[in-house]
Amino acid sequence: MDDFIRFITEIVDPTVQEFVANPGSVRHAFLACVVTFHSIDYLAFDQALQRRPSGKVRGLREAYRGASPDFKTVDDIAHAFKHAVTEPPGNRLKSDDVVKHNGAFSRDFSSDSDRHRVTVQGHPEIDLLDTVKRALAFLRDQFK
Repeated sequence: MDDFIRFITEIVDPTVQEFVANPGSVRHAFLACVVTFHSIDYLAFDQALQRRPSGKVRGLREAYRGASPDFKTVDDIAHAFKHAVTEPPGNRLKSDDVVKHNGAFSRDFSSDSDRHRVTVQGHPEIDLLDTVKRALAFLRDQFK
């Protein structure tokens, strides 16, 4: 558990904060998704054995994908960028499906309707910054 907390504190939180500072950056979105997804490696790490059982990682991944749509999206985006397309269990998503959205009255005409953000082609309702934040909150909630 100490490794998870250290990874979140030293790697994930600062990476997400960089994305907060650059909400229209596809690069920052990708990095935030990758480090958030790979938090499960630290959750699965067995300190007594000093290793990460691969079956445990797969089990956490499957369970968390089912429990959190936000984690599933983060997983899909991280793997789409890492492998150019998602591999199962995700729907086919290509890295170039993750795009910068330039305002155009998003968020039902709210006060921040013209802000730049990163979304998924064909799914403008997805704001990856909000998705990453919720996925990270979900991961933290698993081990309170």
